[in-house]
Amino acid sequence: MAHNAAPRPSWVERTEMPEAPAAHQEYEDIERHARSHGYHDHASFGISGHFVHMGAMLFPVLAAELITDAEKYKKTVRIGSVLTTVLYEGLYTFREAQRRHKMEAERDACCHEK
Repeated sequence: MAHNAAPRPSWVERTEMPEAPAAHQEYEDIERHARSHGYHDHASFGISGHFVHMGAMLFPVLAAELITDAEKYKKTVRIGSVLTTVLYEGLYTFREAQRRHKMEAERDACCHEK
């Protein structure tokens, strides 16, 4: 029995995704928006953010080594948690103020060009 079917396309041709420029552009827009408004900007505060984060993570361990009384330890860890949260929020507020100042300067420069 002879089978005269057309040659089957290669695996690459069968699995290749068709190009969709509009969908690709939409993905890039979403990615750009996420980077400028989402997790990336809010989670990265440079070296100072790194030190605050490391301090928050290591504080309970260091407190456990230095404080033997359980009640004092619990109170110290709670206070340390609040302090590191306040420091981190302060970093965020400072960074957000810088970003807003930069955007206002760009807006003013744009408006004065006209």
